[in-house]
Amino acid sequence: MRYWKLWLKFLEMSWMADMEYRLNVVLRVVAEVGWYLAQVSVFEVLYTHTQTISGWDIHGMRVFMGTLFLSDVIYMIVFSENLENVFSLVRRGDLDQYLVKPIDSQFMVSMRKISTAYIINFFGIIVYLMWAIHSMPQDFSVGAIVAFFLMVGLGVVTIYSLRFLFSSLIVILQDAGNVHYLWYQIFRLGTRPDPIYPFYIRVLVMTVVPVAFFASVPARILVEGLDWRLCLSALLLAGFLLFTSHFVWNKALKRYSSASS
Repeated sequence: MRYWKLWLKFLEMSWMADMEYRLNVVLRVVAEVGWYLAQVSVFEVLYTHTQTISGWDIHGMRVFMGTLFLSDVIYMIVFSENLENVFSLVRRGDLDQYLVKPIDSQFMVSMRKISTAYIINFFGIIVYLMWAIHSMPQDFSVGAIVAFFLMVGLGVVTIYSLRFLFSSLIVILQDAGNVHYLWYQIFRLGTRPDPIYPFYIRVLVMTVVPVAFFASVPARILVEGLDWRLCLSALLLAGFLLFTSHFVWNKALKRYSSASS
């Protein structure tokens, strides 16, 4: 409860800070909508020339896009701005003040700023996703819908944990350029359905760098049917990566050269 109350305070402070610059909020929303339209237009154009891609029709692809947008906007609201600024915390020595507080440093670094501007996008994405699901030719059980949203949550935890692992490297290397570039190249693989990839890349995004669990695996619950093996794998993977990110972060802090040292 202490962490929950602290997060609510972070939310309140972030809302107040964002509302001071309302034009910036509008620009963020517009920029994100532009990204959504760019992603959707790629597949909408492709499906004017073909009926299916790797067995997925236009309805399944729209469900995937809605899943991608939903997972992405949750990640953007809660984590993105925080993890993008880890390098600045290390370079300026501002990380020191988080390490001396009576709260877990990973929580502080990951949660201190909530991007409230994207909450507007969240509601628009929910509408798009519900439309995409409603347009599917088959009906879905309550269990499949519940499993889908649980998988979305686990996918966000998975992608957060992977991103935080890369942020931990910044503490050790004290250089963000190559780390950020490597992360974005890997993340881009997760913005497409894994069935469209060749076998070896599909194995990569499902195991080595499991970015497929961000959107592809949750979407497959609705497109291909409920698979409890995938659900169990997502749960175990999210728990393992979250634990690993915390372990690596604490190890990285032992090599951190603070501004006062």
